Amino acid sequence: MNQPPNRPRGRRLAALALVVLATGLVGVGMSALGAPEDEASESDLSLRPSPDRGREEVMRLLARKERNLIEREKLVDKKEADLRAAQEEVEARITELQSLRDTLRVQLDDLDEDREARITHLVKMFEAMREKKAAAILEITEDAVALEVLERMKKDKAGKVLAAMEPTRASELAESIGDAALSKEMQ
Repeated sequence: MNQPPNRPRGRRLAALALVVLATGLVGVGMSALGAPEDEASESDLSLRPSPDRGREEVMRLLARKERNLIEREKLVDKKEADLRAAQEEVEARITELQSLRDTLRVQLDDLDEDREARITHLVKMFEAMREKKAAAILEITEDAVALEVLERMKKDKAGKVLAAMEPTRASELAESIGDAALSKEMQ
């Protein structure tokens, strides 16, 4: 019969494994049976665990962990200090912005009051004029100003001023007044 070439080699390996196993068992048995502790070699003693060596290793590990914790604590403290500084800066800026906002509100209120006073004065001046003179001036005035004046004038006086204007211009202003009134109703 044809045997594969690996088979004799496999048998040799199995035999060698048995010899190694047997030698190991015999050595263990001998040391368990007859080897007194006094005759133990120094290399055997160095392999045995010692309670002092274990404590020393644990103490080293604990010391290393403590150093790491102290370093982390310092890092956390530094980050907290940085955050507090940043928070104080943000709060200072917020306070500054609130102050600016309040100042702007006051200035806008003052501007609104000034604007209101000027428009009221302008309306009174146009109401005091004759219709034809007021119409001639409002025909060439900017739309926003003309509309504001006409809307604030007494209705009968505003109607007479529009009637005295050139029809195209009067139509444009009347249409704008109507659009403004419609947009206010829709809100």
